[in-house]
Amino acid sequence: MLPSEPGIAYVLKMYPRFSETFIVSEILAREAAGDRIEIFSLRPPNDPRFHPQLARVQAPVTYIERAPKTSEAWECFRAADAAGLTTALALNFAALAAAEPDDAVQAINLAAALQHRNIRHIHVHFASAATSVARLASAITGIPYSFTAHAVDIFASSVRSDDLRLKLEQAHHAITISEYNLRYLRRSFPTSTARLHLVRNGLELERFPYRDPRPLGATVRIAAVGRLVEKKGFQYLLPAAAELLAQGLRLELRIAGTGVLAEELAAGIEVLGLGEHVQLIGPQTQDQIHELLYSADIFIAPCVVGADGNADGMPTVLLEAMATGVPCISTAVTGIPEVVRTGSTGLLARPGNPHALARAIQRISAPGTNRVVLARNARALIEEDYDARRQAEILRSLSRSELRVA
Repeated sequence: MLPSEPGIAYVLKMYPRFSETFIVSEILAREAAGDRIEIFSLRPPNDPRFHPQLARVQAPVTYIERAPKTSEAWECFRAADAAGLTTALALNFAALAAAEPDDAVQAINLAAALQHRNIRHIHVHFASAATSVARLASAITGIPYSFTAHAVDIFASSVRSDDLRLKLEQAHHAITISEYNLRYLRRSFPTSTARLHLVRNGLELERFPYRDPRPLGATVRIAAVGRLVEKKGFQYLLPAAAELLAQGLRLELRIAGTGVLAEELAAGIEVLGLGEHVQLIGPQTQDQIHELLYSADIFIAPCVVGADGNADGMPTVLLEAMATGVPCISTAVTGIPEVVRTGSTGLLARPGNPHALARAIQRISAPGTNRVVLARNARALIEEDYDARRQAEILRSLSRSELRVA
């Protein structure tokens, strides 16, 4: 029997994923707003760690099969035939043949899985492989799709302009998370972005109660959180810490996360003699991140643009820190200046510049800086622009709107 309420399919490359808390927040907000959600994951999870918020998600999860063998690929055609999709496959054969083999097979399997689910719309996060699969499945089933573009799927050197243009043109609508991204995409694809909208990532604000920052003690406690990869910029934070210590500032820096630069950063801590002041504390759960933020005097996100063009779109933990009342420092990368406004909601530093980071830490720690005003302004901005409940209503409205071609 078909579910009585038409549902929304969320197609994700991997679910759950430890680092993608913003997707969980969005799904929870949409469920709270009344949407019936089903999740379709193209890969099984590869990390045993899970955030407790996952237990609140009501949506069932279906894992879409890949086909490592020819015989298994043939099974996907049989499944599609059993689902009554033979004619649709024939009509879309050219598009399937042009796609990556994995994407084509998973698109057929996704199309078959969507049958008899009463799904009225498909939504995807990241305009990469998951959107490639959803676009083809949409063509086969006739179910409209949309996607949210973030950063790596826009700016990385591996992004193919013709592929992104096709996704924008064929989508019911597309979303991106910052004014910076919106301007970039409209400038890059002027004839393909009539249905591109700005919807910022949202937070469940009730999970981040605000508290005025405490007066600074003898030691300035600094927190940083993120994957230990180039674009997060932690490699520039270490020499900034060394500069401040040399100038006599007492500090404690804790960096949470894991990634390919873990050994390099650990070596940097040793070479710079920072062992008594800087800790790599590894990956943390959401509850542990909250504790880290509430114990910090400063939160810093020293983001940079990577050598491959990859950059952060909007670090979720930066929004969380601003929501909780931690004075924040970040860099002028992509959409970050839309939330961290120097002298109003935080401080911005030049990306990739340890001295600039050190000066920002000095400034936000100085007696003349009103840290409480910075923190209150930051919380007000988060409440205005990053409330997950408000974003969920926008997403619901977009998915229910009629398709209009400009």
